[in-house]
Amino acid sequence: MRPVTGSIDEHVRNGLEKKQLAQNPRADGRTLLRRLHFDLTGLPPTEAEARTFLADPNVEKLVDRLLASRQFGERWARHWLDVARYGEDDFHGTAPHPYANAWRYRDWVVDAFNDDMPYDVFVKAQIAGDLLPNRERYLGGLGLFGLGPWYYGISQPPQARADERHDRVDMVTRGFLGITAACARCHDHKYDPISQRDYYALAGVFASTAYKEYPLAAATDVDRYTAHQKKIAAQEKAVAAFVEKQREQLAEILSFRIADLMTGTGAPVDADLAQRWRKYLEKPDEDQPFRATWDKTRDRAAAEAFGALVRQVAEEKRALDAENAKLVAKAAPPPAKRRKEILPGNYDSEADFNPGADIPTESLERDRYTLWRKMFSGDNALLRVSKIDDHLSGEWKRHLEALRAELAMLKKTSPAPFPFLHGVAEHDEPIDLELNLRGNPERLGPKIPRQFLTALGGEALGQGSGRLQLAEAVVAHPLAARVMGNRIWEHLLGHGVVRTPSNYGLMGERPANPELLEYLAARLVALRWSPKALIREIVLSETYQASSANTGAGEKADPSNRLFWRAERRRMDAESMRDAILAVSGELDCTVGGESAELDDRNLRRTVYARVGRYQQNETLALFDFPSSSASAEHRAATNVPLQRLYFLNSDFIKRRAKAFGGRITSVERAYELLFQRAPSAREKERGKQFLRESSKAEYAQVLLSANEFLYVD
Repeated sequence: MRPVTGSIDEHVRNGLEKKQLAQNPRADGRTLLRRLHFDLTGLPPTEAEARTFLADPNVEKLVDRLLASRQFGERWARHWLDVARYGEDDFHGTAPHPYANAWRYRDWVVDAFNDDMPYDVFVKAQIAGDLLPNRERYLGGLGLFGLGPWYYGISQPPQARADERHDRVDMVTRGFLGITAACARCHDHKYDPISQRDYYALAGVFASTAYKEYPLAAATDVDRYTAHQKKIAAQEKAVAAFVEKQREQLAEILSFRIADLMTGTGAPVDADLAQRWRKYLEKPDEDQPFRATWDKTRDRAAAEAFGALVRQVAEEKRALDAENAKLVAKAAPPPAKRRKEILPGNYDSEADFNPGADIPTESLERDRYTLWRKMFSGDNALLRVSKIDDHLSGEWKRHLEALRAELAMLKKTSPAPFPFLHGVAEHDEPIDLELNLRGNPERLGPKIPRQFLTALGGEALGQGSGRLQLAEAVVAHPLAARVMGNRIWEHLLGHGVVRTPSNYGLMGERPANPELLEYLAARLVALRWSPKALIREIVLSETYQASSANTGAGEKADPSNRLFWRAERRRMDAESMRDAILAVSGELDCTVGGESAELDDRNLRRTVYARVGRYQQNETLALFDFPSSSASAEHRAATNVPLQRLYFLNSDFIKRRAKAFGGRITSVERAYELLFQRAPSAREKERGKQFLRESSKAEYAQVLLSANEFLYVD
């Protein structure tokens, strides 16, 4: 990185002079007060804070106080969590797989910003914190990869694991370096000098990295809990196996009663099963043709023939299953040779997916398989009873009751789960990946040694997994400082010097002021990678403190404000909006850190502590442009849709906050001081008094909470 001189304001002025533009004058004290509070803490100033500053508008003193506040880390951690695609669950079949300790990574990020952890250390801790000196301080950062996304059994294991590596490559290259290396998975990058070999050289680092949980409890507690959980799992398996065996045997027995079920004769059977058969027989079976004769004749002989066919198909299925089991056993690699890949929840990538699913096996003819599945497969199959207990007696029933009693006792006496950090570690078997032809993990090309991107230096990454070398290579490259300097600038000025903050390649936008970008990067490094120091320098600049007023000359020469001749007027993001409403209503719970909670009526904490789902987003946050946690988000979208306005009109959250805020309103003047940090004009005062004469304080409060002046920051 080349040396730079000057200051932020000098570089901005130089850019403006080329367009014969002048920077806007300094904003007034009230505007700066709100801007600094929301930008640095995400919260509005209190009455006392507003009075103190407006009486003595010392910006430097205010900035230092806000940077030292706990709320600073809560605000700026959320910015990073967008990039880190932070989520607290993953898709696992048709249900979410929750990560109960995910919040520990979020709290680690909050602490890192509050402690002003140097950014180069911040990066290394998240890639290879377990390999750094004094690693206990950095293990929490490994949640960047320990929390996934993990794709479990969403596809065949080779494909799912390749997709996970793809996410890691994308996170490192776009998140830290502003490079879209993930585009080279299937072919050489179409625009940037990144080859497919580069992609797999980097992906090999993550193929050599294993998921690991780092306990925050004594080893004896961990061992005791783990051993007890194994007993519970074994007992659950025993219960499930016994129940399944009895249901299968009963289904086989009931197959001899099919004629009775079809004709409604014979001894009574399970009521639920009989109802399922009545519903099944109401209309023709369009999935297979074997019931056609009975549908025409509806006689006992046709029903007997249909039952005999069902039993014949069941016998064919048993024979095929036995032969297929032999094929799978013969083709499967010996357990000792299988490379273990364990995911959260102790999910074994191969063993827990569907062993042998990729091995060619024999199957029943389509119509016969459809018949078998309808009769025997799944809880709603026509021959499987829902409640096996009703059909057991004697020793069978006593045995099942004993199994269940033992399981209940094991669960009752289980030690409490121990806390842990989601993270990663070195795999016992580091490997170099074969190049996947056209991105297909089943079509393998030459083996690619692990190394950094060739265009960025191509350093070898062969020590262990290569993660520590990768982390060192990332922070040593000038792009790392440029990307973070630009991200900080974007959060303070409304948009980055580079407006595609995660893409500095050919398809990304060019910086309108490259000298300013280089200055920000150099200053970050010169300030010993201190985010707080760079933020302080930016917010104390004339550029940051300029007003947001439009001017004719500025709008004509630079309508999109790429040269920063004015400040940007911005609507609060979803978190600041919710937090600000809670703050002015006097209800905000400022408890710091701890477990996440759903954003329901009882949750009055800051939004950064809300549970963040990949499986299902919170609808309110999504309405106000909260990003998906499934991929790294370079910045927030800014939509303006009718539903957002309707939310302020109709939502229970707004109505409850309006009622609480109304309780704090003793006058129109106090309402304006709490919300806007100013006195009302004569017209506003008169209209407010008139409204209060005709309506309730809660309704007046709801109107004010919906005002753009409150929801936007100038």
